[in-house]
Amino acid sequence: MSPARVSAIALRILAQFLHDRRTLALMLVVPVLVMTIFGYVFRAQEDGTVAVVAANEDSPSSGRARLSEVMIGVLADSGKVSLSRAPRAEAEEAVRGGRAAVALVFGPGFTDELWTNRAAPLTVIVEGSNPGQAGPALGTVSQVLMENVPALLKSMMPKALSAIFARGAPLQLDIRRLYGSSGFTTLDFFAPLSIAFLAFFLVFLLTSVSFLRERTHGTMERLAASPVTRLEIVLGYMLGFGLFSLLQAVVLVLFTVYVLKVQFLGSVFAVFLVTALVALGAVNVGIFLSAFARNELQAVQFIPIVIIPQFLLSGLFWPLGDMPPWVRTIARCMPLTWANEAMVDIMVRGRSLGSAWLGLAVLAGFALLAGALASWSIRREVA
Repeated sequence: MSPARVSAIALRILAQFLHDRRTLALMLVVPVLVMTIFGYVFRAQEDGTVAVVAANEDSPSSGRARLSEVMIGVLADSGKVSLSRAPRAEAEEAVRGGRAAVALVFGPGFTDELWTNRAAPLTVIVEGSNPGQAGPALGTVSQVLMENVPALLKSMMPKALSAIFARGAPLQLDIRRLYGSSGFTTLDFFAPLSIAFLAFFLVFLLTSVSFLRERTHGTMERLAASPVTRLEIVLGYMLGFGLFSLLQAVVLVLFTVYVLKVQFLGSVFAVFLVTALVALGAVNVGIFLSAFARNELQAVQFIPIVIIPQFLLSGLFWPLGDMPPWVRTIARCMPLTWANEAMVDIMVRGRSLGSAWLGLAVLAGFALLAGALASWSIRREVA
């Protein structure tokens, strides 16, 4: 073995990297950007407090203290709950809008029920579309109540009655989900998000690599020398890649709904429409970015820039409400964020296309913008 020859090969590889600015940026800059996103998002998750809104309608008989206030005070002082108060309708709307994870509704006879029946019903309202979020939030609230409330109630009640609170909080929890049901699984929530992500990722990868091959094999030069106009070239490529992408979207949606048996409340057509807009946008982005690559390795290097930020910030793993404000602003600029919200609205919450109009409009606008950029890149190639 010759150390000189090994060194010569190594130096040649290093020289190639030093002259390839895209690769240098991928290796040195992109990891820092991705870890920055990871760091800020995970820091936001470390807060650990659960947003709870309490609606206290308790009106005990004369002379009795409102035991509901004892429980609300325990939650407020626990350090694990961010507590606010509101009437029942506003509390429910706060949960529906994502401003609170849990709403607790103490009925008009809460204290009297405790005195009379040794137990009282407590209505617990959760959004319900994401079991992975509702479960931990309910667990935190239940833990705080079970650990602290019995001792306080025991100290407030007459000695003859205090024994009923020795083994736990005397509550009959009535859990009410605004969306979904008790049989709603994590797969039922993540399937809509996965459909949008897979459609975008696979179509983008296929289009960028395939179109790059068209350019490197001289197809664009031959088309430029033919009677075909630039507009015909643009529309032809978009139509060809677009139809194949729509076929992929149909297979993906039908398999998820009818083979995996994912529960959904909306229409299959609405799900397909959102997926189709995502796929068309990915086609146009793939065509546009392929113009800036000279080989397949450079085309694949766009994945960390285009795909990974959307994978992390589009709501696939972390709700937008749990992210720092500046991260949410970036997420709102990404098509997958709007696609995921539209898919959850349709498949999980059972809303109509009309209620998801903003997300559809953003996706359509993104597809048109990316199409205009793709047209410019093709025209530049055949000019």
